Amino acid sequence: MPYIRGVRLDDPPTKYRAERIISLLRKLMPDSSNEPDFLDEKLAISIYYALFLPYPILKEPEKRDPKELTKYALVSALLSSNNLRAVKQHTVADSITSTVVSAVFLETIVEELQRIGQPHGGDMNAKQNQNTPFGESRSTDLSNAVDKALESVKDIAKQAKEITNLAMKFAAGNASMLSLDDVIQDVINLAKNTNVKAILEVLKLIEETDTYIKVKKIPSPRGELEGYELGNDVEKIVPSELALPKELFLVKYAERDLLLYRKVVSRDYGKFYILLDKSGSMMGLKIIWAKAVALALAQRAVRERREFYVRFFDSIPYPPIHISRRIHGRDVIKLLEYLARIRANGGTDITRAILTAVDDIVSTTPRSRVSDIILITDGEDRVAIDMVKKGLARANARLHTVMIHGNNPDLRAISESYMVATKLDRQEALKVVMLGQGGSTP
Repeated sequence: MPYIRGVRLDDPPTKYRAERIISLLRKLMPDSSNEPDFLDEKLAISIYYALFLPYPILKEPEKRDPKELTKYALVSALLSSNNLRAVKQHTVADSITSTVVSAVFLETIVEELQRIGQPHGGDMNAKQNQNTPFGESRSTDLSNAVDKALESVKDIAKQAKEITNLAMKFAAGNASMLSLDDVIQDVINLAKNTNVKAILEVLKLIEETDTYIKVKKIPSPRGELEGYELGNDVEKIVPSELALPKELFLVKYAERDLLLYRKVVSRDYGKFYILLDKSGSMMGLKIIWAKAVALALAQRAVRERREFYVRFFDSIPYPPIHISRRIHGRDVIKLLEYLARIRANGGTDITRAILTAVDDIVSTTPRSRVSDIILITDGEDRVAIDMVKKGLARANARLHTVMIHGNNPDLRAISESYMVATKLDRQEALKVVMLGQGGSTP
């Protein structure tokens, strides 16, 4: 039995989670020869529930052999560590983050134990007694190793939590936390990525963008129920009105005073296409801010139920990432991974980038839907105005330009909206998110 009271390894969900942690750990530690013999599913699930449960209760091992005492001592040291609270504020009741931290913690504790020369379980019999499985000195070494391991995974726990929260915010109503299970290795990699950390820090400045995004609705008798209204459309009539006396019903019908359901459908938009300049001049805060804004624009696309593309370009366009109207948690992880992977370098060819976006839209979108292309660049490159205008008209697309620290008269002439970003702060980011919505910007 695991070393946390009330946890049974023979329960299928518990067994599954333990197997996932061990599988992740072996990917993190590909050299199996360095794997301690006390690492098993029982220890993995005990670590998991020590992180997942608000108040886990330690349970003594049923057997008193060296390997069992080693695992018990490790879980005991974890629960008694002063560094545990800082980690658990990100893991309690969060299965994905708890799984990530469990695997990384076990990887780190193995490294710490190897660094201090702690034996792998079988040869510590001479040092053990009934009360202190590691002996006095080794028990202290273990506590120190656990403290250091928790300190090292604290930032990873925080970033993993932010990543899963971001994924669930995108996919609310479309997917459960389990949709991230098949990309949990990617979550670990992203949690360790300093570039991702920088993007998420900037994204925090423009959180709550939903407050400013107004999805346009169109009345429809077969749409979603939004409320009530008065009228005489019998297709939307509230059933209680049918119980009225015939004469009263006819009077209310003639006066358009019947209580009706108000039903609406979301406006059917075209694609949302983001073009991000990755030329060498975009290095530093510019590219980080642009990536964070791209994530905020992706949130808008999800809210408006639009297909979403992001394509980087410099002197050539690079392969895009595509997110469908129904987004899942794993799609958000792939988007974040895509944004984090790209580095700023190269030249600038804005005309080629816009025409590539136009070709993508023409090949996949009915012309009746208006698509939006948002170009974020600092390039003062010359643009083939006539060629771009014809392409935008062919795709029924609007171009919105965000110019970072510069000016481009050609883009100003052909853009539906044009703004210059100089501060790269929250207000300018929100203005970008609102481009093409009409009305005043926040």
